[in-house]
Amino acid sequence: MSKKVVIFGANGFVGGEFAKQFIENGDTVTSVSRTGEPLGNESWYGKVDWKIGNALSKGFWTENLKDADVVVDTIGEYKENKDENLTFEKVNYQSALNIADAAEANKVPIFVYISADDIPGASKEYIQTKRNAEDNLNKRNFRTIIMRPSQMVTDDDVVDSTSAHRSIPVSMVALTALDAIDSAKENVTLGVNDIDK
Repeated sequence: MSKKVVIFGANGFVGGEFAKQFIENGDTVTSVSRTGEPLGNESWYGKVDWKIGNALSKGFWTENLKDADVVVDTIGEYKENKDENLTFEKVNYQSALNIADAAEANKVPIFVYISADDIPGASKEYIQTKRNAEDNLNKRNFRTIIMRPSQMVTDDDVVDSTSAHRSIPVSMVALTALDAIDSAKENVTLGVNDIDK
């Protein structure tokens, strides 16, 4: 059955892959992002309902979650930009809570959150804000699917590796999440080994 999916950041690398996979699955996709429709002419762009909204603050964008079956949060900041007030706390944690509040208010049943593996060398604050968001989401009135990939790459960039923190194709992350939406019956957290089967 076709689902209504709202993706925060479908104009980015990760969100775009999720949008493509949902569209191929026969679902309808709305993207909410600060800039709206991306530049370029990818064939799937015309199949997305592009909306402008900033999840870093609460506002009118929440109306886009009405009647949604799935919300996907691909927002994340790996390096802080304090000059623009883009801190780990604000981007990785508070935006997730803002989206979660709107999802609960609109009774969205499934929330997919793109978190991160415990990547060696990553900022402790980066990982901690992701974990804090996970903890909050897992206490909400929706089913959570938390994805913890390491570095995500294109299918062409894949390097075969058995490293615990190996790179994973973003397409594999999206497909694993889509499978969990249909098959998981409770909150799940999927790490590198769960994704790269």
